[in-house]
Amino acid sequence: MFVAQPGAKPQILIVEDSYLTAATVGDMVREYGCDVAATVGHVEGGVEFLRKYTVDAAVVDIDLHGKSSFPICHQLKKRDIPFFFLTGYDERYAIPPEFKGRKLISKPVDARELGTALWGIAASGRSPEAGNGNLVLDRLSTAEWSLVCPLLEHVVLKAGEVLETPGQAIRHVYFPMTGLLAVRACSAQGKRVDVGLVGAEGMTGIAALLDPGKNAQTETVVLYPGVAWRIAVPALAESLRRNHGLHAHLLQAAHGFMTQMARNMLSIVCGTIERRLARQLLMISLRIGAKKLVLTHDELAKGLAVRRSGVTVALHVLEARNAIRVRRNLIEIRDTDALVREAGEACRIAADAPSAIDQRQPENQGQNP
Repeated sequence: MFVAQPGAKPQILIVEDSYLTAATVGDMVREYGCDVAATVGHVEGGVEFLRKYTVDAAVVDIDLHGKSSFPICHQLKKRDIPFFFLTGYDERYAIPPEFKGRKLISKPVDARELGTALWGIAASGRSPEAGNGNLVLDRLSTAEWSLVCPLLEHVVLKAGEVLETPGQAIRHVYFPMTGLLAVRACSAQGKRVDVGLVGAEGMTGIAALLDPGKNAQTETVVLYPGVAWRIAVPALAESLRRNHGLHAHLLQAAHGFMTQMARNMLSIVCGTIERRLARQLLMISLRIGAKKLVLTHDELAKGLAVRRSGVTVALHVLEARNAIRVRRNLIEIRDTDALVREAGEACRIAADAPSAIDQRQPENQGQNP
């Protein structure tokens, strides 16, 4: 059994007797912005774990080596810990009446269905002090939040999903809680360049905020999967008319994104590929709170609007200077300060993120493996 250290992310207990299934579910749990508190494969181990530790939620297989997991479910219910079933369930076990209302997801696991259920139960156990998962929404007063909350819905963001398309109406404004979005300017010939990144510090749909009738002028695509709040544009427009405080908070977020865009343009004009790449890696790292970035050379080349070969050379240069380590589809930041120096004064990132993001240090900060 593996027990994770407590952290800011929701801690999820995985109750599963198949090692491969548990590993797959664990990967999905992390992909959707949570952490694995533990994996247990026996009824006795699960009951003992819950006597010693607390978790935010659980994913429970019904059959564990020929025994039902219901004793674990009773312990979860006793502690008011939300959970759902993930199982290749058959008729050998009759689900007790007190658990029949629990969501049941069948194997093989569908990532999107699990992600939606996972965030639903994890969010239901959040304390008020934990916030809403997005810094823009966290800044709202109680009155402002009560106005907008009934209009929000949780959604799962899948890698590669396009949220806004140039020339088309903006249907929703998204407030990411986890994951990362890229906002891209597009040419008629199909060329694209990242003009901004949006994580838990920001929001999409700036054009709809300024004028609900305007179509999108940029493309917004999911770079890292995660979860978000979203609100329909007509509902948001009506809320803004009734609450000037809410409008002011969202305009502040829009100003922050426009500042980021301006500095990105300065980076494109003044920076070499190495400097632009260093800045991009820093911005991604800050927003996802990690120093190990799962990115391909092709994805970086598309975002920077340069040739793939140029990105490959630039990565090797940064690696030779001990700022990063490059593996297949994985870039690890070894020395954040060195990467900031490589980005250069014209490409500094401090003004591109709110103070709360600046204070959110990526994991393993300051450690050089």
